[in-house]
Amino acid sequence: MIKYSDVYVSILAKGLLHPGEQFVSAVSLSHQPFWSFGAPIFRHAYLLVATTHRLIALDHRRGFLFDRLDRADSWAWGDVAQVKLGGLLSKKVTVKAHGGQTLLKGKVTGFFGPLAKNGQSARVLVQAWEQQGQQRLQQAPQYGQMPQYAAA
Repeated sequence: MIKYSDVYVSILAKGLLHPGEQFVSAVSLSHQPFWSFGAPIFRHAYLLVATTHRLIALDHRRGFLFDRLDRADSWAWGDVAQVKLGGLLSKKVTVKAHGGQTLLKGKVTGFFGPLAKNGQSARVLVQAWEQQGQQRLQQAPQYGQMPQYAAA
């Protein structure tokens, strides 16, 4: 398991933020494909950073000698159709795009995980997506009803 310090998270977040964008939450996820049979080389450790404008996924991988930041993906909140937090005992986060394509899924790391208060941060991530959706609905133009014409 890759450990993230608060300093590491803040440096990455500040480095990736656009002007006028603010940091909201950071969540650590782990994903192991079912076909990998538990081989550590196929394990992904994601650091999800939620901002006021977008969701950033930082994919950390374990190498033979060193851990590395393998890739960084970013999606605007308007491109994300669903952010779901599910599971009874172990919480899982699923991020889907419009059209049903799964962008990211992973298990929220546990009690002694790489980030403090990781489960609470996952709830904040889902709330940030919900708030952005409500703001988009409020900003959408509201049209009045069509006038009713009497049949001649």
